[in-house]
Amino acid sequence: MYIFLMFVHLVVCVLLVCVVLMQSGKGGGLAGGAFGGSAQTVFGGRGATDFLSRATMVLGGLFFAMSLVLALMSSSLTSRPRSLMNQEARRAAAGAPAQAPSAPGGAGGAPASGAPAGGR
Repeated sequence: MYIFLMFVHLVVCVLLVCVVLMQSGKGGGLAGGAFGGSAQTVFGGRGATDFLSRATMVLGGLFFAMSLVLALMSSSLTSRPRSLMNQEARRAAAGAPAQAPSAPGGAGGAPASGAPAGGR
C-alpha cells in the first residue's frame, strides 16, 4: 500500500509541475515584450484560466493530503528513535553510575551549618 501511494504521489507531483508551468503570467512581464504580447492558449481565452486554476487547486490539495498521509505512514513503519538527542541521552543515562544518597549532615564529615570547616 505504501509503495502504491508513493507512486501515485509521484504522478501527482509531476502533473502539478506541468499544470503550473502551463499557466500564463497574470501581468505579462517579460513574456509580453519578448514575444509580441500574443497570448495564445490551447483552451481558449478564459477557459484555460478556469481549467488550469481549478486543476492547480485540486492537484495542490491532493499533494498536501498525500504528503501528510505518507508522513504518518512512514513514521509508524519505523521503530527506531527519531532524535539523535534522545538517543544520546539514553546512552548517557545507561552508562552513568548510580549516585548514592547523601547523608543529612553533609558528606565527608563537613559541618551541618553553612560555616566553613576551618573558620574562626
